[in-house]
Amino acid sequence: MRKEEATRKTTALLTQIARRHFTQYGYHSVSLEKIAEEGQVTRGAVYHHFKNKQGLFLAVLDHVQQDVAAQIEKNARTSDDPWQQLILGCIGFIKGANALECRRILLVDAPAVVGWDAWRKADQENSMNSLQQHLMDLKAQNYLTDEVNPVWITHALSGALNEMALNYPAAVNDESDQMIVQTVTRLVAGFKKM
Repeated sequence: MRKEEATRKTTALLTQIARRHFTQYGYHSVSLEKIAEEGQVTRGAVYHHFKNKQGLFLAVLDHVQQDVAAQIEKNARTSDDPWQQLILGCIGFIKGANALECRRILLVDAPAVVGWDAWRKADQENSMNSLQQHLMDLKAQNYLTDEVNPVWITHALSGALNEMALNYPAAVNDESDQMIVQTVTRLVAGFKKM
């Protein structure tokens, strides 16, 4: 049991350090030696736990995805109305993906480092899965028009939200925030049953 606990602590520490390095310097400028040194382990220990630099990046990406999913849930839960939760969750994704410790890893480096297929898989297992489940619930609650397929809407909204996240302004102000709310609200309105 002690060995498993030590392994968990070491991997958690290395992941935390790597996340900070990937955020600050970008994947290609990060050195495993620096991460190992800061974590007070050997480079071999990093390889033992993560196989290689890309494996460490995947572990960090998983944490980033979880943080973005938590932001989506946090935003959505500020309303009891299921339709408003959809809008707030979409906005939560855009803002969560743009958090300082997430943006570079999730939106910039991940597609290039892990490849499009792996990046999409990670997205599908996290944000898209949450979005699709909510859309299926909305369909079951009769919020969506009859001809709308929640799976296809998930893909359409996910693509749009990724683009909105990529183009999120660096200097956010009330006006830009309002534009994002209006854009998301109009985007999903086309699927709503009148």
